[in-house]
Amino acid sequence: MPRALVIGGSVGGLFAACLFREIGWDVAVFEKTAGDLSGRGAGLGLSHELFQVLRRVGAEVLPSSGVPVSSLLWLARDGRMMERIPRPWLTGAWSRIYRSLRDAVPDAIVQPGRTFERVEQGERGVIAHFADGGREAGDLLVGADGVHSTVRHQYLPEIAPHYAGYIAWRGVIEESELTPAEHELLSDCIVFAFPPGEMSLSMPIPGRDDDVRPGHRRYYFIWYRPADMGALGALLTDEAGRTHELAIPPPLIRAEAIAAMRADAASLLPAVVAGIVARTRQPLLQAITDLEVPRMVFGRAALIGDAAFIARPHVAAGITKAALDIVALVEGLAATPGDIPGALARFEGERRAFGQALVDYSRMLGAASLAAEASRDPADVMRRYGAPHLLRDSDRSALA
Repeated sequence: MPRALVIGGSVGGLFAACLFREIGWDVAVFEKTAGDLSGRGAGLGLSHELFQVLRRVGAEVLPSSGVPVSSLLWLARDGRMMERIPRPWLTGAWSRIYRSLRDAVPDAIVQPGRTFERVEQGERGVIAHFADGGREAGDLLVGADGVHSTVRHQYLPEIAPHYAGYIAWRGVIEESELTPAEHELLSDCIVFAFPPGEMSLSMPIPGRDDDVRPGHRRYYFIWYRPADMGALGALLTDEAGRTHELAIPPPLIRAEAIAAMRADAASLLPAVVAGIVARTRQPLLQAITDLEVPRMVFGRAALIGDAAFIARPHVAAGITKAALDIVALVEGLAATPGDIPGALARFEGERRAFGQALVDYSRMLGAASLAAEASRDPADVMRRYGAPHLLRDSDRSALA
């Protein structure tokens, strides 16, 4: 029985575990974090393709576990409704996806607290080396270890996430904190606002313990703002004077940075959105980055998900992309038993083209979203947002 070694025990690695078992492979998943990962992540967009893969691997996540909205709404600074575009959308919770996948994978397959260091390859297999001195042998290694992939760094040490020139403030409040008027306006749409050279979105998402009952949900905002390297460094510098790289732990964000952001929200955003920003107890701050690789396969090692391509959040497709990556890899292996190199070559040809197209599209959306007021078409940005057409089977062949 062939054996796959999967580095990374988040959603991409768990999808890999399920799908390798489906085609009769032995599989082991190695995750450097010793504890449960369900506390990571926040809201996300749920797609038809994601539900298809979840259903295929036996992870019970139904559309009813998300929060549906029916339209996209553009609000002007003074609160006027500038445009409403009918468009069904489903928001969900990352933790629900993770827990469902984790429940679908036997405990014996996942090895937490195992930090991968490097892989060596022979003609017919791989050996993974770990920080605890252990070694594991397999026929194939899958790097599902995310943004700061150790597998990618071994083969492409020069490739790292690239700062896109703008940051995102994020935050959530309880739906119960909305006034009746705010709830009536906000509960069934994604609200867009377009301050000069900036953009914000806000939407309902599942609440505590993934509760989707009205009144028990949460309301989320993300606000994209340009920041040059000097401004970024100041935002990522904590009270002790330490500057963090690309993201800062929320409790370490300086109080004056949060106060300035809230003051800007009051002057730039519609009052209903600025009120949500003001009520957010602990805002989050991150630098927006993207990443692309020239290769996804290195002998018998392959990269999937964010280890290979990181698209900016405007496409809302990170988990779906990881799922489709591993589907393509596993189906290729199943179609040509015994020809691992051939299957890997076909996988790379298909998925590298898709990953590059998704990154390119996310860059276009980012540029359009934060363009100067005179050259920006907010309604067009809203229609294009999320890139759902990039995820339809009928369009994938066009991405090459």
